[in-house]
Amino acid sequence: MKVNVTKDKAWKRVLEIEIPVEKVKGEFDSVYQEYQRKVRIPGFRKGKAPLELIKSRYKEAVTKDVLDKLLPQAYEEAVNQSNLTPLTLPILKEEIDFKEGLPLQFKVLIEVRPEIELKDFKGLQLKKKIIQITEGHVQNALNYLQDKNAELHSVEREAKDEDFLIVDLEEISGGQVKAERKTENQQIWLKKENLLTEFYRGLLGARPGEEKEIEAIYPKDYYEKSLAGKIIKYKAKIKEVKEKILAQINDDFAKGLGEYKSLDELKKKIKEDLEKESQRDAEKDLARQVIKQVVEKNSFEVPESLLNLYLDNVVEDFKKSYPMDPNSDKNMDEEKLREQYKEIGLSRIRWEFIMHEIAKNEKIEVTKEDTDKWVENFAKANSLELKQAKEFIAQKKKIKDIKETILENKVIEFIIKNSEVKEEIVKEPKEKKEEKKIITP
Repeated sequence: MKVNVTKDKAWKRVLEIEIPVEKVKGEFDSVYQEYQRKVRIPGFRKGKAPLELIKSRYKEAVTKDVLDKLLPQAYEEAVNQSNLTPLTLPILKEEIDFKEGLPLQFKVLIEVRPEIELKDFKGLQLKKKIIQITEGHVQNALNYLQDKNAELHSVEREAKDEDFLIVDLEEISGGQVKAERKTENQQIWLKKENLLTEFYRGLLGARPGEEKEIEAIYPKDYYEKSLAGKIIKYKAKIKEVKEKILAQINDDFAKGLGEYKSLDELKKKIKEDLEKESQRDAEKDLARQVIKQVVEKNSFEVPESLLNLYLDNVVEDFKKSYPMDPNSDKNMDEEKLREQYKEIGLSRIRWEFIMHEIAKNEKIEVTKEDTDKWVENFAKANSLELKQAKEFIAQKKKIKDIKETILENKVIEFIIKNSEVKEEIVKEPKEKKEEKKIITP
């Protein structure tokens, strides 16, 4: 069999395949004989009809059967003969002109693994940025725990800043309440930074049992597009005002949180946990630097099929997380989403190919000990018995994904060991301001 391979793109190949006439003739003879044995023709016993009669009656059907049998056989043989690893099913480049008594010639287009020439993945310049944990971080964590464990007590007074209000909200249009835009027992945190100005001013000073009319002016860039730029009037019935009661941060507070004998012991544990988290974040950032630099130094064309598959999965994940609402104007824009994730997909696909190539070249493998250790850590992190963890992983069919994760981590570790890493102690970046918003009916 003759096979000629030409490169269309770095990841595309055109296979020109020719099956010799002798093989084609042998297949025709075999299929004709099979038809002769099986078909019934009036005037002849089964299997006794003349071969020439079979040929004249079933030529078209036999030709199709021969083609259906020879094409996949020839394609598979051509791929093996050419040492190719297809990523996609073959696509016929042109219509096949197939006649009995002639060799079978056809062209197919396939996508293959990109050719990668590894370079410059050793000797990278990396920065390990470790956030310095200060007393301020510890105090913030204590404040968070204090707030998390606070109690809300109902009060019979005017609402003050940072109180919580239980409110029935109704949208008013033309003096009439819109039933479909009504929310009962809505809890609102009366905090200036979190609310539209009109809501904050309208609810500040309100008492339980009062009703207020509030005209809200939504900014043009408001996060919920259906409200952006609109002026909407609401009727708010204040059902309850609640005051947040914070416990004092002292030894008793620490003891109430668990196995702590004093506030100092709690602070020490918080600092240790924050430092561990800082180290984990630094290692994650280091891994991101590795991937970014290696991909930039080893760029190549990504097969269209793989990028489309990646983007299809992104779209499907969004659809599952955010089901389409026919009455909403906040539904996903699929084209915009695909464009948004295109560069992310290209980078991820390139890295996966490069990562596997590095693993092959450097003989980095995932051992049974690696997977056993990963499963043990998974069980510990999720408070599971080892047997339960193994059953869960088997049920979810995640062992292949786990091995991929381990291999990726080992490759990244290898690159880091063969790079120059400078540690840098940094202050925590400033937090972003939250957008003002309110849950509306």
